[in-house]
Amino acid sequence: MQTAGISADLLTPNVRHRFVQLFGVAARKSVLPWKEVPRDRAQLVLVDQGMADVVSSLGNSPCVVTVGHVGGNLTGNASWAGRLEVNYTLSDLIDTLDRAAVFLLDWEARQKVIARSERAQPTPAEAAPAAKQEYLHQLKSWVSMGAPFNTGACIRALALLSREPVSLAQICTHSGLDSATARHLLVELGQRGVLRGVAISSQRPIASSVRREPVHSNGLLGRLSRWIRGGGKAA
Repeated sequence: MQTAGISADLLTPNVRHRFVQLFGVAARKSVLPWKEVPRDRAQLVLVDQGMADVVSSLGNSPCVVTVGHVGGNLTGNASWAGRLEVNYTLSDLIDTLDRAAVFLLDWEARQKVIARSERAQPTPAEAAPAAKQEYLHQLKSWVSMGAPFNTGACIRALALLSREPVSLAQICTHSGLDSATARHLLVELGQRGVLRGVAISSQRPIASSVRREPVHSNGLLGRLSRWIRGGGKAA
C-alpha cells in the first residue's frame, strides 16, 4: 500500500474546515501517506454527530474516525474505529492517522493471505482442516533508526529481524516491545523498503518453518546477535 485514502465528506462545514487546515501537514508526517478520495474508495472515513442522519452511507470502509461526542453507532461495518475531540490538535490527527495506518497495513496483508488461500481451496477429496495463516517478517538489510525507534528494545527487535523471519509475537516477547510499538516499527521498516514478509501456516511450528541464515560473527550484526543471545549483556 503506497498511499491510503481518506474521506471527510461526512463532516459538517465547521468540522471539515478544521480538518482541512491540519490535514495537509498531518498527511505528510504520518507513517503512511494519505490523500483525500471519494467516500466509496476511502480506507478511512471521518464522521461527526451533525451527519448522523447519513450513517447508512458509510459503506464498507475498514476504518472510521468519529469527531466529537457522537451518540449511537456511527462506525458502520468498520473493523477499526478511532475518535478525535472537536478541538483536536495536529499531533492528535497525526497520531490517529498513524494508528489507522498500522491497522491498514496489517489488514491488507491479511486480506492478501485470505485471497491466496481462497484461490487455492482444495477439492472436497483433498479437503483438510483449515490452517491459520501467520505473517513473518525479516530485515533485508540493516538500517539505522532514529527516535522513537532508537531504544534498547527496538535495537533488540531489529537484531532479531536481521537473523531470521519472525512473527509479531516473537518480536514482542524477545524485545519487550508492546504490540502497538512493534507494529509501528514494522510499518516504518516497510516504508523504508528494508522489510520482507513470509506467510506460513500455523499447522507447522514456526521454528521448523524458518531456515536460519548464517550470521557473520564480525561487525554490528554479529555483536547484536551475540548481545541478544546473552540476554542483553555485552559479549
